[in-house]
Amino acid sequence: MTAGRPELPAPGFVLHARPFREHSRILELVTRDAGRTAVLARGRAGSLRPFVLLDLAWRGRGDLPSLTLGEERRVFPLSGRAMICALYLNELVLRLFPRDVAAGEVVGILEQAYQGLLAPERPEHSLRAAEWSLLALIDSGLDHLPGVLPDAQAHYRYRPDEGLGEALTEAAPGSLRGEALLALATGSRLPDNDLRAARDFMRCLIDQHLDGRELQTRRLL
Repeated sequence: MTAGRPELPAPGFVLHARPFREHSRILELVTRDAGRTAVLARGRAGSLRPFVLLDLAWRGRGDLPSLTLGEERRVFPLSGRAMICALYLNELVLRLFPRDVAAGEVVGILEQAYQGLLAPERPEHSLRAAEWSLLALIDSGLDHLPGVLPDAQAHYRYRPDEGLGEALTEAAPGSLRGEALLALATGSRLPDNDLRAARDFMRCLIDQHLDGRELQTRRLL
């Protein structure tokens, strides 16, 4: 199955690029209209880079159509640890969403995450919010949690196939305090003292969807 091939501009991001023959690159894209797809960028178009919101268009049949437009709309000047965090989110999208899957909402999630990573506060807040939003798109059950009102000081485990477990009186591996869980579910700011537990909690959920595949950017983080 192949995704729609917009000949009109579609907003989106370059997730990854790799060389292809001489003066060309294969770009892994996510756009609001076509979701995840790959295109062939020839010549100068091969210089398109991540962390830039682009107007994208392509044309052609088969699994690798040719890019015809790649105009910048907004640049996110990420560097240092913020850039590594953004690379991690790009890799996560590549792993969670196969090509030709309708995942246009990912563009808005990445745009918000990149903007958050430009802020001077700790990047973990933007990372956890983006991870939660991405998992909620793939039928992980997380979208049902905002209706749950957990005990703020109790600890909970969550599994997509089982839902929210019973309240625990003490922290356990892979568990998260109810207050932090509710903050994730509602898009609120995480309490700073729950950031490490929230990282481990989200990692457990993400790993269940990776089927044993590793995320290379985790090593950098």
